[in-house]
Amino acid sequence: MTPRRAAPPRTNGALALAVDHHRAGRLKLAEGLYREVLQAEPNNPDALHLLGVLAHQVGYHVEAAELIGRALLARPGAAEFHNNFGNALWGQGRIAEAEASYRQALALRPGYVEAEYNLGNALAAQGRLPEAEASCRRALGLRPDYVEVHNTLGNALCGQGRVSEAEASYRQALALAPDYAEAHANLGNVLWAEDKAVEAEASCRRAIGLKPEHAPAHLNLGNALAAQGKVEEAEASYRRAMALGADSAEAHNNLGAALSSLGRFAEAETHCRRALALRPEYPEACNNVGSALWMQGQPEEAIAHYRRAIALKPDYPDAHNNLGQVLIMGGEHAEAEASCRRAIDLRPDYADAHANLGNALAAQGHLAAAVASFERAVALKPDYAAAHSNIIFALDFDPRTTGRRAFEERRRWNALHAAPLASDIVQHDNDPNPERRLRIGYVSADFRRHSAATVFAPVVLGHDRGRFEVVCYSGVIQPDDHTARFREAASLWRSTVGVSDGRLTEIIRADAIDILVDLSGHSAGHRLLTFARKPAPIQVTAWGHALGTGLDAIDYFFADRVTVPTERWEDFTEEVIDLPLFVPYDPPAPSPEVAPLPALTEGRVTFGSFNRPAKVTDEMLALWAAILGEVEGSRLLMKFIGLDDPANQARIVTALATRGVAPDRVAFLGGSRRWDHLDAYRMVDVALDTFPHGGGVTALDGLWMGVPMVTRLGERVPGRMGASFLTALGLEDFIAATPDAYVDIACRHARALSRLAELREELRARLRGSPLCDHVAYCRTVEDAYRAMWRRWCGTSRATAAEALRRASRGER
Repeated sequence: MTPRRAAPPRTNGALALAVDHHRAGRLKLAEGLYREVLQAEPNNPDALHLLGVLAHQVGYHVEAAELIGRALLARPGAAEFHNNFGNALWGQGRIAEAEASYRQALALRPGYVEAEYNLGNALAAQGRLPEAEASCRRALGLRPDYVEVHNTLGNALCGQGRVSEAEASYRQALALAPDYAEAHANLGNVLWAEDKAVEAEASCRRAIGLKPEHAPAHLNLGNALAAQGKVEEAEASYRRAMALGADSAEAHNNLGAALSSLGRFAEAETHCRRALALRPEYPEACNNVGSALWMQGQPEEAIAHYRRAIALKPDYPDAHNNLGQVLIMGGEHAEAEASCRRAIDLRPDYADAHANLGNALAAQGHLAAAVASFERAVALKPDYAAAHSNIIFALDFDPRTTGRRAFEERRRWNALHAAPLASDIVQHDNDPNPERRLRIGYVSADFRRHSAATVFAPVVLGHDRGRFEVVCYSGVIQPDDHTARFREAASLWRSTVGVSDGRLTEIIRADAIDILVDLSGHSAGHRLLTFARKPAPIQVTAWGHALGTGLDAIDYFFADRVTVPTERWEDFTEEVIDLPLFVPYDPPAPSPEVAPLPALTEGRVTFGSFNRPAKVTDEMLALWAAILGEVEGSRLLMKFIGLDDPANQARIVTALATRGVAPDRVAFLGGSRRWDHLDAYRMVDVALDTFPHGGGVTALDGLWMGVPMVTRLGERVPGRMGASFLTALGLEDFIAATPDAYVDIACRHARALSRLAELREELRARLRGSPLCDHVAYCRTVEDAYRAMWRRWCGTSRATAAEALRRASRGER
């Protein structure tokens, strides 16, 4: 009997139809047919496999793995089943197991290009980037036009720091598929890494245009925007990425960095800590938490996070640099120097680290080396205006700096940083009524407990509000009770933290400021690049660190005849306006009582210097050694932040010892609270000013505490402030014209203890009754100067307007 051939199963047709639906994207119909087949044949390997593939496609990865696993039991030698089983495992985050499945697929079918591609992805996801690269290159050897592999290869190369090669891979992917959103997003990422932020932004926007919900594209767009200083837009992009599901450590960390740039440090800390919760060993997030903590006034916690970042990533230059910056502020200058040098060793072209190294060196009195570091920073980053300001600041401390050299450096700053912004200056349309109420804008980062505020507070707080409206533009990061005092007195208060110079210019113009006053000069936190855009018709520099800016855009400089004699006016681009005093003084309240002259009970004279160590040059130490040598048994007390650090003391002790001063005749105190700082003057008989950069508020504080000061009349403003104060108090006999006279005057007063004791008792009352503390009179004088400036501008403005009308009437332009 001839055997009958079995009829073909009815499931074959249903399976073929299901595959057609599946390929066409009709997944519901395909699923129904697959399940119909499995009802008839529960172990049909093809139906199990394909239903598993469909489940993976719609996100049911556990079900997918179960179905494809059953298919593999029925057909263990099917390479395609192993490949797709790997995909289901990948979907569950089981990457290592997925890798094993891809390798099994390749073992069964060498040259299986899809499995090779998937293996590359799995290896990259595990951080095994060289292996991932090799897998991608094998896949491309099999199929050179495999678009997705070019993209994955780019990721593997980018992860290895080979960004130019990664860029080439992404561009190849886009040459094959111009609308490949993922490749556009990844290209944006490498362009950002190559400092091509504008091109990076364009690539990311192209990706978003093609795939609006693509979270990585929004994340990379945020990076590109942040690199261009468009921080508010960057914040929005990061938040959009997170809303689309990018709740990743990178997204939170980058958002935190953007929020720090905007001055929102508490929010920044929160997001960076979230990044660390998601990825505990994330050095960049540790670094950013440190920065947020530092800016919130928590330096010790900041240092701990920077050190943690370095422990996780020893070759991390940003963390070394940031650690150095915080150590500088804490007075640990030698360690700070070492941290900055380590950052530079790791990244020789790191401009910020060169600038911070300069700050560490300047703080230790190594001024020439500091200037060299600042100059290196500017050479690496020609638009680095803050580092260039540091050159000016350091030169003002250097005894070799002439008035002409100081002036020329300011003019160089103007040429490099301010002059290019002149095109941003627009016609001012302020009401040219010469007698109306004026709106005065004050710009400072020091509306707080700061020495600068001690001298500008009497003016800012003392205006006649009927004639002048006060607007404060505050760069204060950590407000205090003094900040509140300024804020309450202002008609309008604006925080400038995180606000760009260009945006601040727009704000000031919109506020219709008549006279804008710089209170910082070239000191930290200045906004001279805003002044360069001339947002107000009249601009003045005064008080806070008023040594002249060199800017064409600043019209006036307030001084007095002592600090800037008429013959020195040529050293300023600003027009010098003579006031009765260089600065007023706002004595601290409350403050310690004046103590009796310590020499009467101690049996020895104590000279004191509470100036910053950068002002204490070798030339200064030589003169102090001469004074100590002349006044038998005398000693020197020095006090400033960081002077309690033995490393900072060593230079001074060594320099004095080589000139015959025993180490036990020199004492040091570090930084302290304001009250304790003032109270330390009870140990000082005679203060010794420094030159060429003397004390400002330091000198006034000493006088307030009954301690007269010996000063030398220098060539430039930094060396003439003390003479201005002493002249106002009728103490001209403490002013020396030469170094030898400085020594003679110090010795002469040190030997006249009875006169010192009398002066100590009367000095506070003399200061309180002097023009230095007559705030009302001083403020009225300033207001008269403002009014004169305004009347001059109104006359010029009207004349200019009239001429423009005449030209227009004649058809001229």
